[in-house]
Amino acid sequence: MIMNMKSLLVCAVVSVLQTGRAEWIPLVGDGIADDTAAIQQRLDAGSSCVYLPPPAKAYLVSRTLRIPSNCELRLDRWTPVRLADGANVPLLANANPKAGNRRVAVTGGVWDFNNAGQLPNPDAWMRLRREGKLAEGVSDPVWPTGPTNHYSLSHGMTFYNVRELEIRNVTLRNPVTYALRLGGVTDFTIDTVAFDFTRANPVKANMDGVHLDGGCRYGRISNLRGTCYDDLLALNADDGDQNEFSHEGPISDIDVDGIYAEYCHSAVRLLSTGMPLEGISIRNVHGNFYRYAIGLTHFFADRPTRGRMSDITIADCHVGKALQPADLQWKLAPYPLVYVDRRLDIDSLTVRSFLRDERTDASVPTIRIAEGCCIDRLVLRDCGQVNRRDGSFPFLENGGTVRKLVEENTLCK
Repeated sequence: MIMNMKSLLVCAVVSVLQTGRAEWIPLVGDGIADDTAAIQQRLDAGSSCVYLPPPAKAYLVSRTLRIPSNCELRLDRWTPVRLADGANVPLLANANPKAGNRRVAVTGGVWDFNNAGQLPNPDAWMRLRREGKLAEGVSDPVWPTGPTNHYSLSHGMTFYNVRELEIRNVTLRNPVTYALRLGGVTDFTIDTVAFDFTRANPVKANMDGVHLDGGCRYGRISNLRGTCYDDLLALNADDGDQNEFSHEGPISDIDVDGIYAEYCHSAVRLLSTGMPLEGISIRNVHGNFYRYAIGLTHFFADRPTRGRMSDITIADCHVGKALQPADLQWKLAPYPLVYVDRRLDIDSLTVRSFLRDERTDASVPTIRIAEGCCIDRLVLRDCGQVNRRDGSFPFLENGGTVRKLVEENTLCK
């Protein structure tokens, strides 16, 4: 503990000494005064570490904080940072998404994206409008348009075109859409992230936890906890929402280890409509999910190209179905725990040590392979299911083509 405190003090002192400035913009931290300029001044000062000491209440930020290369932004674990009302921008991003950054880190902090104080999710809002579910006389907000549209501005944190990114020991609270979005990021670590989603704007939809666009590779994602109202973790090589910095491209060599969630939409989505996902391992998923636990998906009905995946491993999971939240605006069709979509070509899929402990919904199979999917090699090893409900369900329901099936020690009861 002494060494940790010493390192934090050194971090703060070095941050001051390296500025070459006589005066700092003071940090206030009362949750009322705007601390954006003061924090950004410290980030721009050239220090390899910027430490924000515990505030009296919270740091209030009105514009996106931008972290340069070779810089760590460090906070104590529970230091709160809150996006100001009406900011309508990501709270945190790398400094140069176009040219790229290297060696960027965020450690600690409770990052409150304050969705109630921002413009609402436009997709969800307009769907409510079409369905006549908005109160009479309520006018539509005016969202930004152009290459950087509001949907891309409604993410909590965005990191594009970064090599050696580290996000550790953070809480991500109440985004409008995705809490953390990455694109074109390599050699990265995301570790120990808590999702604290307590409200939505306007409804519980499109609220991902960690969302990867294409171009991400050589990454480790571990110890994610909480409840999200869309995919807790999404690896989308071909995404539908494109902005001036987001990417479509291959995603490869990603290790996922440790997801813990209750009453969550889903744990992991893999998505391809042409760009490949390769060398993805997903381990230690625990909890219950009302959509699916793990989905290998194509999703976009208007795209004729088939999705491509290879060397996908799912292992050491203990999961079950959950009831959908009573206040969910749009009810979702029941899906299996592992869903393999149509129009996918998969070289190799391994499911190992996967246990379904079903206490809620016995109406869907544990694994479903949809019609039109083609898997060269499917391995099921040391898997099982326990049904604590009336009725029965198959472990595997195959409507596609599996050229080689290896099934070992798979027990169901």
